[in-house]
Amino acid sequence: MTEKTAVQAQQKKSLDFDYRGWVIPLILFLLWYITTDQKWVDPALLPRPHNVWQVFVESWQSKELIENILYSLARNTTGFIAGGLIGAALGLLLGLNSWADRFFSPTLNAIKHVAVFAWIPLMIMWFGNGELSKVIFIALVVFYPVFFNTYDGVKNISEKTKEVAKIFQLSKFSTFFKVILPSAAPSIFAGLNIALVFSWVATIGAEYFFVAAPGVVNPILDGQSLFKMEVVLYGMAIIAVVGLLFSKLAQFFEGYNLRWRQGLHK
Repeated sequence: MTEKTAVQAQQKKSLDFDYRGWVIPLILFLLWYITTDQKWVDPALLPRPHNVWQVFVESWQSKELIENILYSLARNTTGFIAGGLIGAALGLLLGLNSWADRFFSPTLNAIKHVAVFAWIPLMIMWFGNGELSKVIFIALVVFYPVFFNTYDGVKNISEKTKEVAKIFQLSKFSTFFKVILPSAAPSIFAGLNIALVFSWVATIGAEYFFVAAPGVVNPILDGQSLFKMEVVLYGMAIIAVVGLLFSKLAQFFEGYNLRWRQGLHK
């Protein structure tokens, strides 16, 4: 099988998977429509799809939807970059420096068992209940997968790979950028892919548990306080759609990383 044929087969497989993935959502939507149309459930508890769509149209026209998404993406991006950079840097440091590894690893391995939501009371007392705490919370969620994947990537580099640098008498600087970093890159990218998805979950959690501010969780909070289920369902739909885009983005980067690795083996 040629490379072109293999690519076409992979693309066809992806299309088949996407097609099948729509079956359950369509069935659920049909059940929702029939249930509300026949009034089997109190409309106050389960509104009609048309009512939810009307909320979406009104939010779009008032530009409230765009504003909420932009605010959420801004704090998500800030937290992802901060947590990713710190996680990658510390993972490389502990992976390369045995003294730092013995000094810090036991503490970090103990802290990772503390649920991230348990940090919220401390964050509120230390950093307040506003935007800074939200970004720090997101960064903390991102930090763990990036750090541990980077650390494992460096630690799992084979001795034969390290011997290559010695044979060519590379400096420490060249060894890091030409041997260590490329060898650990697949594991680092895997951590970033996981963190990209987790960061959106953390963004939702931060907006829900900290003080209210513009963001995609706002409609859910407003709908809950006013007991308007169509607003709650609209907010949930927006969160799901943006989360799906984050998942697809992570898959894209993972695919790109795999192509890069395949290129190295040719």
